[in-house]
Amino acid sequence: MTTLSDINIRDRIAAGELIRKGLDAQVGPACYELRMGTVYYDLTEGDKRIDAAPHGTVLIKPGHRVVLITEEELVVPLNIIARVTSKGSLFSVGLSPVSTYADPGFSGNIGIVTQNLSDKFIELPIGESIAKVDFSLLSSEVQRPYRGQHGFQTQIWPIRHQLQRTYNDLKGDTRVQSEVIESYKILPRATASALKVIQKKQRTVDVAIFAALSVNFLVLAAVSTKYIDTTVSLVINLVSTALVGAFAWISRIKE
Repeated sequence: MTTLSDINIRDRIAAGELIRKGLDAQVGPACYELRMGTVYYDLTEGDKRIDAAPHGTVLIKPGHRVVLITEEELVVPLNIIARVTSKGSLFSVGLSPVSTYADPGFSGNIGIVTQNLSDKFIELPIGESIAKVDFSLLSSEVQRPYRGQHGFQTQIWPIRHQLQRTYNDLKGDTRVQSEVIESYKILPRATASALKVIQKKQRTVDVAIFAALSVNFLVLAAVSTKYIDTTVSLVINLVSTALVGAFAWISRIKE
């Protein structure tokens, strides 16, 4: 296969191929830099379609997966395949790398699926370069070109929800451990370790509080039946409270 140069790309764009709604300034030495359009989908928030035009930017929240819809449309001839990769400037700020392609015969906007792996909100201005596409010439035209509409031309990005499962769907599967353990696996190791320590300390404190409440209940019951006087009950109450404090203090010094 032969990759098209900037001269070839410009000539084909002028002939109505490769790129619609393109800008000459976006043509690189052997690629075209696709720009952010006005529409994106937040897959973390129920595949919600969001119009970015009122804000002028796309907002990608920490941890969220999104589909960024390009401003340009691809028009791929039958003897060309288009490969799309993300720009290094984007995954350097926390967006996951992208690598996809458009088959010969494809026509429409491209959806760039990426995830914000950082702990910061990422704003992409409309018109920002978000990916590069290069075009390779095949040895001949394909016999079975791409047919059908891209997800953006239909009503919703085509998410194959039938492949997704919840924990309740799989809790009987021997490959799946408890929900808590599975949750720890997707967290950074330091975060998971810290949460385990907090949970352990919380169990200790819960036991101490339960014990103190039990003692207080018994003391109140005894006072009400005059088995012990008020002074003794007060002392016992103070002792039980001190025990709770001691448990909490021991938990802290074990950090």
